[in-house]
Amino acid sequence: MNESTLGMNYRMFFKPKVIYHLKGDCISMRINKRIFALLLACLFCVFAFAGCSGDTGSTPADTTVADTTTPPEYEKWPEIEGTVIYVDSTAEEGGDGTKDAPLRSIPEAQVKIREIKSSDGLPEGGITVLIASGEYKVTSTMNFTEEDSGAAESPIRYMSAEKNGAVFNGGIKIPASDFSPLDDEEKALINDEAAKDKVVKINLNDYGIAAGSIGDVFIGDERLIPSRYPNITEEDPFLRTATGDKETTFDIFAAFEFEEQALAIKERGKNWDLDKLCAGGYFGNSWCFELKTVESFDVDLLKVTLASKPTYGIGTLEKFYFYNIFAETDEFGEYYLDSDSMTLYVCPPDDFEDGFVEISLLKNYMISGDKLSYITFDGIDFTLSKGNGIVLSGNNITIENCKLSKIKNDAICISGSDITIQNNEIYQVGAHAVAVSGGVFETLTPANILVHNNLIYKWAQVERTYKCAVYMRGCGITVSHNEMYDAPHEAIDYTGPNNIIEYNEIYNVCMETNDCGAIYSMRSFDQYGTVLRYNLIHDIGGPGSGSMGVYWDDGLSGQTMYGNIIVNTTANGMNIGGGRDNVIENNLFINWPPNGDEYAIYYDGRARSYADRPGSGQEQQTVEMADRLAELQKQQEWLDAFPGYGDIIPYTYDYAGDRNDPMLSCNATNAIVRNNVAVKVKNTDTQVYRGMGIVTEYLGIWENNMEFIDADHVMIPGFENGDYTIAEDSEVFANGFERIPLEEIGRIGE
Repeated sequence: MNESTLGMNYRMFFKPKVIYHLKGDCISMRINKRIFALLLACLFCVFAFAGCSGDTGSTPADTTVADTTTPPEYEKWPEIEGTVIYVDSTAEEGGDGTKDAPLRSIPEAQVKIREIKSSDGLPEGGITVLIASGEYKVTSTMNFTEEDSGAAESPIRYMSAEKNGAVFNGGIKIPASDFSPLDDEEKALINDEAAKDKVVKINLNDYGIAAGSIGDVFIGDERLIPSRYPNITEEDPFLRTATGDKETTFDIFAAFEFEEQALAIKERGKNWDLDKLCAGGYFGNSWCFELKTVESFDVDLLKVTLASKPTYGIGTLEKFYFYNIFAETDEFGEYYLDSDSMTLYVCPPDDFEDGFVEISLLKNYMISGDKLSYITFDGIDFTLSKGNGIVLSGNNITIENCKLSKIKNDAICISGSDITIQNNEIYQVGAHAVAVSGGVFETLTPANILVHNNLIYKWAQVERTYKCAVYMRGCGITVSHNEMYDAPHEAIDYTGPNNIIEYNEIYNVCMETNDCGAIYSMRSFDQYGTVLRYNLIHDIGGPGSGSMGVYWDDGLSGQTMYGNIIVNTTANGMNIGGGRDNVIENNLFINWPPNGDEYAIYYDGRARSYADRPGSGQEQQTVEMADRLAELQKQQEWLDAFPGYGDIIPYTYDYAGDRNDPMLSCNATNAIVRNNVAVKVKNTDTQVYRGMGIVTEYLGIWENNMEFIDADHVMIPGFENGDYTIAEDSEVFANGFERIPLEEIGRIGE
């Protein structure tokens, strides 16, 4: 099995270009040599659509295969005003797109629309391509070009006749009845006795599936994972690294609470095929997940040698697991593929008899398009791709009421302006659920991108770090009223000025990682004007993790956060890593300290401490931030929008002035931390607000931050039921705290 580095971290210095772009599943990066030499991997994300569209010839290739075995599930076509082109996977060939003679696929509809445009032009009111319920097999990317665009008065809409009734499927479905039990020789290799009679197999050669062509494997809505040890259902599903050379070789830690799990390998490992063994984990840092081939493993000595060095080397007591082990195929959710014989082994659920296994096969994107405008995809179900889901660029593009699931890379990836992504359900995604970019930093030109009212869960299932529910790069992006949950790392990662993140509910994220936040951004003076307001962030971090609700890292400046509710995190509720001109007010923190030594709000002075390390990579980061600041201070738009921005003194390597000058860029000046409320649910004297180090010398306002003990839940009577409304008669309201509209947070019209 080829090794793959997944979830490469993006905690690096951003030096934004004029416009950020996205490029499908690929993230092009710029390496700063000095940082690379010191930190090993500091990556610069620049997104570009070039080369993503595959075949974009003038005549769309018909990449869907009509399924003629299942009749449509609708009773009649819904009434649609204007010009309608009808598509039905069960229709006879040769239709003209009328209700009585539908076309059979989207590419046929594209050809029809182009004919209309070239002859009579687009009709007033535009064209709706109405797609009948049924399954449409996608065998290669459906490409759109500028030629497929609509116009302001004549938009084009591709719409399922029944919400999520039209299913575009890039995989194969194999019924349970096709699977057979293991033979005695195979059973002897399975370590778990109970699993020997549960695991079933099938030869994929019988279905024309070649080696290297399969993506992910699913039973129902569950993504199966390669058989692993320890099992993912364990309370702690990881082993730990111990001493080694810090590059490729390490021992397995076998002491304290990890002893039993580690020593069990000496017996279980007798059945492992060590030639196919792989390992996945956070080898060097708890926020960088990677998959590695195991070059050798001494089972008796518990000594592991990886085929290549992880990005950050190998630390001590870092989390990892073994996978691709036939002998450990022992619980529902696991599979093993013998790539030599193309035999697929799965451990199915108890009710598998009438079920089926799905395998993603589509290599590239389901839908790709460049320079599109005035086009909508409405109510369509996109599923089973081992590439991306929808990858588009342009303007006035809408994705709404759709379902995207079982996508190995990014589900939706769009760059441009006037983009709307709303009312969709997105789940079981290997990387980003939604990635958007647009706008112009230098002129503060907004992208007018809206990500609204989506249900997003179980993203980053393959690339487990720095892949988000919403990944946003640009100016003028709004993320509102979404519900996001169940992920190993972040929910929202943002870069850019004048963005708004509001009314979202986020929970059960950052479940495997440390030093991270449910909402995260970092290291920049070019993100002024971004506002986080009225978000509910709760139950963040899993066993052994140290995860924040919101994390402004490494000197991020010019942010505003108010009216948010943060409950139950495994580390600080709000973590500000230096930075100036930040405002944190009227936020509610509940259950502090959760473990004894965390803070509701923690504000340190790391940007200054980085500048005080001459010749270090941290000083370089500080200088590069200041270089970007100096560039933007030449832009009148920034000076007009952010008073005082032009007065900041950019820090340089040869800076000889007063290092304690409050206007020096690395000093955390003019921050406001006030009118916040921290509610302790247990009686403790632990401090809940903290300004750390040199930051306390420069903070503008730190006042009226309140602490309460509410062990009996009098102040928040609904705490145990997840209702975080403060009681009407609470004294906080008399002390300047404003009511947070909890009832308005989350999805609308569920």
